[in-house]
Formats: sequence, C-alpha cells, structure tokens
Amino acid sequence: MWLIKKRNIFNKYGDFMIFDFGTLKFNNEKEYYTALGSFCNRKAFSITYEPNKLTGSYGDAYRLRKLSTAKELINPIKDAIRTNGRINCNKYVNNLIKNHNFLLSGKRIRGNLENVIKTVPEKYVADFIQGYVKSAEIDNKKLIIYQTENIKETAKTLKKITIPKRKNSDIKKTTNKQKLTQTKQDYVKRQIQHIDVGQKGEELIFKLEKEKLLKGVKNGIIPGLEGYLKWVSLDDDSKGYDILSFDLDTLEPLFIEVKTTMDNRFTPFYMTANEVQFSKVHANNYRLYRIFDLKKEVARYYELVGDISISQEVKIDSVNFMVYIK
Repeated sequence: MWLIKKRNIFNKYGDFMIFDFGTLKFNNEKEYYTALGSFCNRKAFSITYEPNKLTGSYGDAYRLRKLSTAKELINPIKDAIRTNGRINCNKYVNNLIKNHNFLLSGKRIRGNLENVIKTVPEKYVADFIQGYVKSAEIDNKKLIIYQTENIKETAKTLKKITIPKRKNSDIKKTTNKQKLTQTKQDYVKRQIQHIDVGQKGEELIFKLEKEKLLKGVKNGIIPGLEGYLKWVSLDDDSKGYDILSFDLDTLEPLFIEVKTTMDNRFTPFYMTANEVQFSKVHANNYRLYRIFDLKKEVARYYELVGDISISQEVKIDSVNFMVYIK
C-alpha cells in the first residue's frame, strides 16, 4: 500500500498516493500524471532493469534514462536527472509496474499508452496527454486508436469578425445514444488534437500581436518587443492566459486567452475555473480570442472583452465551464 503523511490522496485502488519517491518528487496530482505521460513515451525515456551483479551494488536497480529525442519535461523530472540523463529511482519504477500497467520484459520496462491511460483518473487525462505529447515526438502510425486529424496544413492568416449571434437553426442537439458512444479513447483523441490545434491558434495570435507591436515600435510608441510581448503558455499554462501583449491605444498590458477549433463559430469551448477567475480579476485588460475554421486557408476569430463570467455575448455552464455563444 502506498503511504503518505500529510495528504489523504487515494489512488483508484483505495490506497494512499505518494508524491515523494526519493529522487523523483512531485508537488501534486497534476505533476504526477504529467510525468507519467512523459515516462510512457518511449521516445522520451527508456526504462531498464539491471541485476545487482551488473550494477556492483547490493540490490537490483531500475534505470530511467532520458533519450536524445526527449523535448519538454516538467521540473520534477529535470531535477531528478543525473549524469548521462539517468534517473535512479527503484521506488518509482516499482510504482509504474504495480499501479500503472507498465510491464517488465527481459531487462526492459515499458508502458503501452492504451493500457497505462486506463489507470489515469478522468480528471487528469489531459495532464497525462500533455506529458506524453510534449515530452517527445509521437508516432501517429503506431497510435492508431489515438490518431487525430493532420493539422500541419492549416490557416496561415486570420480574419476578425463581429461576435456571432446564434439562431435556433444553429443549435445542434446531441442524442443520448451519441453521448453513450463517447469512450475514453474518444476523449484521449480529442485531447491530443486539442493540444496541437491550441498551439497552432496561439501561434497565429502571437504573430498577429507581434505585427501590431512592431508598428508601435516603428511609430515610437514602445521601445521594442521585450517586456511587451510573450507567449506565456509555452513556459507555464497555469497562469490563466496564453499571451502577454500591449494595447497601443490605452498603453496598458493585455492578457490574451486563445481558444481554437477546426469547427465552426458556434462550437462551444472549455475554460478552466482559473481562466474564468483571471478574467474577473483582470477584466479591464483581458481579451479572449476565439479562433474557428482553422482548416481553411484563412481562419476567422472574434474577440470577447473583459470578465467572461458576466459577458452578455456568451453563457457558461457552471458545472463544467463550457462556454456557448448566446
């Protein structure tokens, strides 16, 4: 059974979860499941078993080794890495085998995405997928059931429109039968696509803001881009917004949240409680850009200004924070 002294966090088996494995230490469930996704990606890490006669120690050893193809890793993993990209943490690898369906085959320990994700609570599936996708390139040919639409050829420019108004004919009802057919695999597929589509949308807005601010530099309104423009979510996606920019008219900072879809203008989007709260606190400087039709040559977007929770243009489901155009 897992033990923990300070927090009563249970895994799906009813055992206590721990976040301190010695070399590997996590601060919360989000970090724990993000790291699990990273270690599940075979292009990011290899995990091996070495008997004591090979290690020269009194006990057998498990080695987690960062591969040259690894990319973005969270700080708890970075802090644990030693010489030659090695992480020595028997306790954590035993945890992977016992609780997350990793299998020992010869001297190799591997986790199959399809099996490992079954051990992840629904609440943390998105974090798991983030860790998996960002830690290294994924081979979509091998992940057949999780394949998503190819979005490499997407819009290269944006066109702004007024906030759309919904008509009765635009409302599409989801039948109970359709809801019942939504599986965890469907959810994972959507999460992988959401990450890719979201980053593409943020990139388009970042470029748009950069062009705007460069005109401000040229006209002597601001001295340069440094301190006025930053793609914040690349470093930390928990800030409550994606891009820091600057309003050349009010001379105030802008906190921009970007929500992107490949579907139409009326497709609802999800906001976290943190994002909604941030829009409240920073209402005067907050903008939400909703990009849609990303598949087309020219994607379109509309802008929501201020506190989203009291916006007259949208309504928010108070239970799951889905946002709908009125």
